[in-house]
Amino acid sequence: MKYAHGLARERLAAAHSARRDPTFVDRRGELAPTLEPLTRRALRALDMRHMIPTPLAPSRPLEGARRPARLARAALALALALCGCDDDSSDEAEPQSNANVPVFKDGTIYLSPGYITKVGIRTEAAGVTEIVPVIHVNGVLEYDQRQIAAVGSAIDGRVTEVLVVEGNSVLPETPLATLQSAEVGGVQAELRAIEARSKVARANRRRKQALVKEGIASKRSAEIASGEVSVISAELKAARQRLRALGGAEKGKEIGIIQLTSPIAGEIAEVNVYRGQAVGPQHTAFTVVDYSQLWVRLSVFEGELQYISKDDPVLLNVQSAPDEEFTGAVDFVSPSFDPELRSAEVRVIVPNDDRLLRVGQAVNATIMAEGAQKEALSIPRSAVVMVDGRSTVFVAPSEHTVIPKQVELGVRGPTRVEVLSGLVAGDVVVTKGVFALKSELFR
Repeated sequence: MKYAHGLARERLAAAHSARRDPTFVDRRGELAPTLEPLTRRALRALDMRHMIPTPLAPSRPLEGARRPARLARAALALALALCGCDDDSSDEAEPQSNANVPVFKDGTIYLSPGYITKVGIRTEAAGVTEIVPVIHVNGVLEYDQRQIAAVGSAIDGRVTEVLVVEGNSVLPETPLATLQSAEVGGVQAELRAIEARSKVARANRRRKQALVKEGIASKRSAEIASGEVSVISAELKAARQRLRALGGAEKGKEIGIIQLTSPIAGEIAEVNVYRGQAVGPQHTAFTVVDYSQLWVRLSVFEGELQYISKDDPVLLNVQSAPDEEFTGAVDFVSPSFDPELRSAEVRVIVPNDDRLLRVGQAVNATIMAEGAQKEALSIPRSAVVMVDGRSTVFVAPSEHTVIPKQVELGVRGPTRVEVLSGLVAGDVVVTKGVFALKSELFR
């Protein structure tokens, strides 16, 4: 108690001395501070025992055992009063708010003109417009299965020569390889034998008919000769079809040699044979592809599939060259869903006459569902942000205030999005600077 009483008297005396003499010097030889900072240091319990107080006039002794404690409290109260009366400014005052920082209060964001200019806030009124639903899906380019041809031998044989390599352009009936086959040789030999019998039978029929006219031969003999020609003709036709099915040629000096030819125009995509290799009906020797048209198979979710129909235009961007844009069209919409993914296949045909697209490239597809075009209340897509997983817009009831508001969205167009609930026509929403405003909600 004696220590508290003495410290309070010492601080109070120092304060009075500083008020009377601004040049009051402490023990370190420095000018004493003014009363206000000195009083603040007293309130902060700083050590001021080094100050040399001006002696106070002796006071009359107080009565009672609690006199020192009452005196200490009185001295502290006097110091506080002096601080409150003489100090017009305080180091603890709140800093002034920055004019370019918005204030979020009671669900409203208050904007200053400086902040609006700095962020570039732009607004637009909601209105009824035409919207074409747009569906964004990723996919991979692949062969058009109608533009692929697998070439192989219909019978067992051995490759004698390979005439093309991968990447060669071919036309229909272009020779790809030659094979040697005993089976083809047998059919060719049989065909030639039947051809010889056919010649003999036809000559015999002509002779019989001449003898009938002269009355030497009977009509019966002529009819038998004609029947023999018909049978041989049928055998000849069957032999030719069998040889054609095996890939052999009807005419030629070599027996048992067949050629594998391309059935379509395109490029050689695969070569799976080499000279001397034995092949059979199950072996695919060549794959020919026409790259003038490709496919993209897209997996579209159930909620978006309802807007898509056949022949809807599709814009595609290759991920390796995002600045280039290609066009296609929807060719097929699957009538069934994948039970696990809850999606369905949408097949898109992509013309590729310039050969700029390659099979296996990843693409970003944008389906323009023109068949589902409609008029609806809409706002720019740039006005919508996600806040806590909900679609949110910033409604601007006045020039310097905005209010965040959750909305329910419908179909999405290229630049605008349908609003199902949360807004009415004429409501002004922020379209530029929305992300800066979103950050104010979490400040």
